[in-house]
Amino acid sequence: MYKAMIVDDEPAIREGLSSIIDWGDCGFRIVDTAGSGREALEKFEEHQPELVIVDIRMPGMSGLEVIRSIREMNSEPFHFLILSGYADFDYARQAMGFGVDGYLLKPVDEEEMTAELKRVRRSIEDEKENGKWGGASHHERDWIEALLFPVQADGAIRNAIELGSPLDEGTRQAEQHGQHLALPALDWDSYQIILLDLRIPDWDRQARQAAAKQRLAEMCREQGRGMVFEAGIYTGLLLPATVKTEEKAAALLAAWRQELKLWATEIYAAAGDPVAKLTDIPSSFEQALRLLERTFLFGMERVMLSSDLHQLEAMNVDMDEASNKTADPVRYAEKLYYALDMASREAALRVLKEMKVQFPQVYRTEAAIKAAFAQAFTLALNKYATGQDQSRAVLEEHSSLITDVYAHSTLGELVDHSVEHILQWIGQTDSGDKEIIMKQMVDFIHSHYDENLRLELLADMFNYNSGYLGKLFKSHTGEAFNAYLDKVRIERARELLAQGIKVHQVAGRVGYANADYFHSKFKKYAGMSPSSYRNRVQNDGGTDGC
Repeated sequence: MYKAMIVDDEPAIREGLSSIIDWGDCGFRIVDTAGSGREALEKFEEHQPELVIVDIRMPGMSGLEVIRSIREMNSEPFHFLILSGYADFDYARQAMGFGVDGYLLKPVDEEEMTAELKRVRRSIEDEKENGKWGGASHHERDWIEALLFPVQADGAIRNAIELGSPLDEGTRQAEQHGQHLALPALDWDSYQIILLDLRIPDWDRQARQAAAKQRLAEMCREQGRGMVFEAGIYTGLLLPATVKTEEKAAALLAAWRQELKLWATEIYAAAGDPVAKLTDIPSSFEQALRLLERTFLFGMERVMLSSDLHQLEAMNVDMDEASNKTADPVRYAEKLYYALDMASREAALRVLKEMKVQFPQVYRTEAAIKAAFAQAFTLALNKYATGQDQSRAVLEEHSSLITDVYAHSTLGELVDHSVEHILQWIGQTDSGDKEIIMKQMVDFIHSHYDENLRLELLADMFNYNSGYLGKLFKSHTGEAFNAYLDKVRIERARELLAQGIKVHQVAGRVGYANADYFHSKFKKYAGMSPSSYRNRVQNDGGTDGC
């Protein structure tokens, strides 16, 4: 049972979360609660909980400051879930940079909270089994000791390997007295470790996991080779060198998925390189473990091989500064927002596909990649909602696009689910017809004339060469893109000047950062300076004499 602490300045929230959630079923127990950031830091030092659920907006010390302080003072991979109101999306975006596990919108939904807690529990189990909390996994030590120090009581070792149970005390005493005999079952020409990540529903989990392992052991006996062992949260197979080609890797995974479909909803697998000596088995194990820890990136339809890891590492080595700029979540948020605002299915798909390729090259770890997606989605949604009449309703309807980022096991699942959500959001099929695109561009300019619009950005959105798109636009409107944009801006400027607004204020409102530049543009299209125009309209009683 892992420790959890609730931090919120509202007593009703603290009491409600403590009582409505079945914390034991989720794998946690509440060790304490705190009503402020300062109190949270004091109680955190006392209890060292693996999980902190913290309100993002609190008086005095915000939830972000609490998270940052804990991160700075501790090296252990503590986990955080943040509580956020619908108006706190900017805060939530900042939290993504702190490596939070996810956030829940108030009022907290019991089912959603339970699902998040179970997901975090699995992450903690994974980290503890893999030694990320200051110690090597006892499961890993048990099976390696059993393989490297076989004893005369080979039945006990076989039981430890096949059934996943640790060695009993009698077996350990035998080891200590030097009774080390090789097991005939391990007298092979080569050895290979394959680790399986069995995704088993939380309900009836223990029984299902035991049944799945039993079936694997039966398959080994039927083939006359191989042993099953427990490796932390994973299930391990020790086999003679079995998986050497991608074809064999695909066939094996398909067979396991078929045989274990009654118990596991999904299976991911990784194989270490074959080794010639029994004492080299740990190196095969380490390779398989490193691969399986990258399931989020691969998500393959076959057993992952060491060549996959080499390919990923080579890709990371080739990274440069330009790639970091290319994968900026803010940049993709802007592109996604424009795609949503223009209701362009094609553009939205292209943005998501680019994110799928670019983000892993820069952020590399599952947590960092998910944070980048969540940040891009948060910015895009927040900006889109700001321009809508029912902004709160928009946030409520589409906030799951952000929170669901943390629920997916693989990058492919994350992107596929996001595509499905966004296409439903857009609610139409984009035919890509040139007339439709031109109409979308014109409508977009009239809606966003006050922003830093560039033809290159829109060309990127519609997957056109900017020069070609410029020709299409001129053919459709009779004006070059920049000239059309200037005319729309100047027309709006006329309206604002007629209201008596100062020239420099009007310049900023219609998209010109430089007042002098606005002055020259206005004079070009209106035939007089902005100030002269304003004075003339006001003297004429508010009518435009031009």
